[in-house]
Amino acid sequence: RVVLRVTATSSSTRMFGTVPHLALVLLVLPSITHGMTFPKWVGPVLDPLLPHGGVPLAKNTTYSTLYRATKEIGTYNMAPMIDFHQGQFLATWKNAPTDEDQPGQRILYSQSLDGRTWTPTDGTNILFPNMSTHANPAALFAEPTLHINGRVYAAASPNQFCLYPILGQVPGLGQASLLLREVKVPGLRQFGPVFWATATIPKGFEAASAAQGVVTLDKMDAQTQADIATLSDHSKVPCGPTTDSLKCEACLGGCQSAANLVNMTDELTHYVCPNGEGDVLLYRVATSDGLHLAASIRPVGGNWSAPEKINFPDDHANINAGSLPGNRVYLLSNAMPWVFRDPLFVSSSSDGLAWNTLTALTSCELPLYRAPDQPYGCMYRHRGGAKQSGCQYPQGLSVTDKRVEGFYAIYSLNKEDIWVVHAPFDSIL
Repeated sequence: RVVLRVTATSSSTRMFGTVPHLALVLLVLPSITHGMTFPKWVGPVLDPLLPHGGVPLAKNTTYSTLYRATKEIGTYNMAPMIDFHQGQFLATWKNAPTDEDQPGQRILYSQSLDGRTWTPTDGTNILFPNMSTHANPAALFAEPTLHINGRVYAAASPNQFCLYPILGQVPGLGQASLLLREVKVPGLRQFGPVFWATATIPKGFEAASAAQGVVTLDKMDAQTQADIATLSDHSKVPCGPTTDSLKCEACLGGCQSAANLVNMTDELTHYVCPNGEGDVLLYRVATSDGLHLAASIRPVGGNWSAPEKINFPDDHANINAGSLPGNRVYLLSNAMPWVFRDPLFVSSSSDGLAWNTLTALTSCELPLYRAPDQPYGCMYRHRGGAKQSGCQYPQGLSVTDKRVEGFYAIYSLNKEDIWVVHAPFDSIL
């Protein structure tokens, strides 16, 4: 269990006026389930009055701008996904005219062969189209890319999720409202038709499907139908085989829904403990005693525990975990509660249970985000609903292909622009 004591000791100004200097005391009594302990934070305590919270900024990083928001294409851009397969990167994100998750929200994409130069966003790079009608307003969300039997399928859905599959829901996690599209590799800008992952069109989407030419699974080729049928088999994960990336947004045997704690969301992430004890789900949750994460653990051969709050600091933003080389795991998050979701941090662990390293990966306060129309990188340029500053809603990717090796993170800047940062593995450990 965790006791969090916060005391105000002084005040300081950091762009947004006077804020208290917080002194945090964490008293950690680890919970244990069937011999497996819940994850705990044993690394540095972040200080919002210090640059990057008082931890080092990752070195030798390179940045790529995938899209700088314009009114013509859409000023709301958020929740990006990133994937790598056979020497080819794919980035996808939700794009709306002005507001968060407004009807008409669609999915844009960009691709790269080297992780640095990306295909342009010019309004023609629509991967999944607007599926909204007056009778059935809808907004699409980019979902994790699938790797099944050597094929790659980009994914989207009008129901947001982060992992495959969630136990107790429709097989394949929302498979009845899952849109898919084959990504042809190798080669850029080559995709198959958009199709529903079922033989019937979800209720309400008949008119949009007809207008956009979206077909049902039974109209696809035999291999595609066989591939998608595996989503109902929880003994497999739709993440491979692959030898050049360590990414897998899935739980073998199924993930658990985030329904047990108040203010918990279904924006969750998963990793397998390198020490072989089991695997972990992390959830974002806002609580009355501070902003924390929650966790469920599953020992090898066991079942998922009920979620418990853990002592990981968090600014109540989306999180992403996964594997690193050398038997380590990472967590990408806005780990410092602050006025905005920034900086973006990457932490790591050698066993998945004790997390002891922390690096600032990027921050909207860096000079590279400034421009004549944006003198301060944490200041958004366009009006819109639910706008929030900072480098946020990340997805990480560990690439072991020697030609493009390293850790990649895709994120939204101020819910407007889409960026990718690359860091050598040794700069974040």
